[in-house]
Amino acid sequence: MTSSEGFPDFLCSVARAGFTALAPLSLVLFVHQRALIPLYGSYPVSYSFDAVVVVSLVASALSPFGRKKGSRWLAIALVSSVAPNVSYWVAVWMARLRQPILGPALTHALVIAPLIFLFAGPVVRSGSSNARRLGYNQPLRASIIFFGTKFLQQNIWSRIDHLRKVSESQIYLGLTGVAFSIYVSCLDLSYNPTKPKKKVKTQAEHILKPLLSPVRVKTAILIVFSAFWYIASPILANPVLPHPLDAVFTHPSGKFQILDAVESVTGLIVVGDVLPHLEAQNEDQLSSARYLRASHSLLGGVWTRDKARALDNKSFLRDSLGTKLGDTVYSTFVLQEAVRLVNSTETGRKGAWKNALTIGLGTGFSTSAFIRHGINTTVVEIDPAVYNAARIWFGLPDPGRDNVFLEDARVFVEKRYQKVQVGIEKHLYDIVVHDCFSGGGVPEHIFTSEFWDMLKVIMDAEGVLVVNFAGVVTSRSSKLILHTLENSFKQCRAFHDWMKPLGEDEYGSEFVNVVFFCTDSEAPMTFREPKESDYLGSELREYVFKSLKQREVKLDLVRVQDPNDVEKYILSDKHNSLRELQREQGLHHWEVMRQVLPDIMWESY
Repeated sequence: MTSSEGFPDFLCSVARAGFTALAPLSLVLFVHQRALIPLYGSYPVSYSFDAVVVVSLVASALSPFGRKKGSRWLAIALVSSVAPNVSYWVAVWMARLRQPILGPALTHALVIAPLIFLFAGPVVRSGSSNARRLGYNQPLRASIIFFGTKFLQQNIWSRIDHLRKVSESQIYLGLTGVAFSIYVSCLDLSYNPTKPKKKVKTQAEHILKPLLSPVRVKTAILIVFSAFWYIASPILANPVLPHPLDAVFTHPSGKFQILDAVESVTGLIVVGDVLPHLEAQNEDQLSSARYLRASHSLLGGVWTRDKARALDNKSFLRDSLGTKLGDTVYSTFVLQEAVRLVNSTETGRKGAWKNALTIGLGTGFSTSAFIRHGINTTVVEIDPAVYNAARIWFGLPDPGRDNVFLEDARVFVEKRYQKVQVGIEKHLYDIVVHDCFSGGGVPEHIFTSEFWDMLKVIMDAEGVLVVNFAGVVTSRSSKLILHTLENSFKQCRAFHDWMKPLGEDEYGSEFVNVVFFCTDSEAPMTFREPKESDYLGSELREYVFKSLKQREVKLDLVRVQDPNDVEKYILSDKHNSLRELQREQGLHHWEVMRQVLPDIMWESY
């Protein structure tokens, strides 16, 4: 077999033809998922995504219909021109019908399936005669496209910062322009009659023939199309706001504003402001609140305007523009502050809390409280946009230049651990708050026994760790977290954030926030009674702190009953099923989020 007929030649043809499909197709797939995640979250979007891609590739390989190169690019142009609005509105309508699985699947089928078919078809079906005869042509080409697009999405497109400033509409409509230009360049405008007739050319024909040459005609078509496309593109774009947002957006209903929106490290970060309105006289209608959103998950929120209240009418936080901010919408952040009430350690008895570490900032409500109480507080937040939002829109005081680390928490803890081990760093933390649940998923690498063991080294010997868990109390995820914590720390207690009692019969069904308090102290963990200075003028703090005993979660109902099974519930770097388990709760989380904010607020970003 010669190289011109066999496998080496086939690989060369795959490389040439595959690149023309892989680059644009992988970008389209990346953009398509990015467009849907703010409406559904990552798990519902990914649930059927690979299946649709595989089915589309198989269909492109088995299709008996050929397609001329030019007409294929025209079809790509047509599909990509409607993709922005189809992907947005189909997703919106299906979300309103509460279809978190069917919605993304239908959108995949209507948008990316035809684009995969058009881009991949010629590449999958083409090849040398020997390659087709040997049977490795189509399956191998389809596999290369599948895994190649995945690689480019995860390792190239997701790491290009500039792409975060380019909207999905701009990419789809830009593809339309490129595809139509290729279509025009492929047009055969030459006139070659089979039996040319001899005749004398007139003077007009001598003049018109050069003017109507294929190159000039195509150039004219492209000039006209460019002018048309300049006008048509804004019309064909979907209603998604530009990212980063260049000005405050007020919704036509007048009920809310989008103050900020930016694509960042962890997804789309949005700051929304719910305005006072007449319908809000009904207690079920949300008003006078500000929220921080990461894609389809709420990181926190505070009451504003007429709902910003204080016990002394003085102790208000204010944002960078001077807007008065009230209590947090979520009481779980106040629960985290209850760590200051621990009085079973020497530091707690003296009330001499000096150093705190917060991992996962959110709106910064509990972090702000620690700073206001005079505790030197270090912030570790992986997403710069979240930190900026907390500083600008949620009144987070400046923690100090040396107290802010915008990086992965595991990286921070490992570096700090190494410095403490060799004696370079002697600064230990009395309090660590770990709040990294978002969107039904978790960064599982910061929930393992290896991580907790390193974290203990950078904590004071009697320091207290606070861990927030969002989910079902007796779920397997909850058991994994509890047993892993108890494997690293000598004792733990836990409290829920519900504003009403949580019955034992609800432990296995309700989605709640549970806050674990763990320490290596030998003395049984106890909490002192709160005093007025603990409240910082907050009615919610007073209520939550005074009801702390009634909020305790019975951990015996969470622990596994057979001691021999405990080892199976300890998370490690090698054995960690937490992310997959939390993904399974992603649909429940999506439904909960849709109950917190109305549809129009989720659809505006």
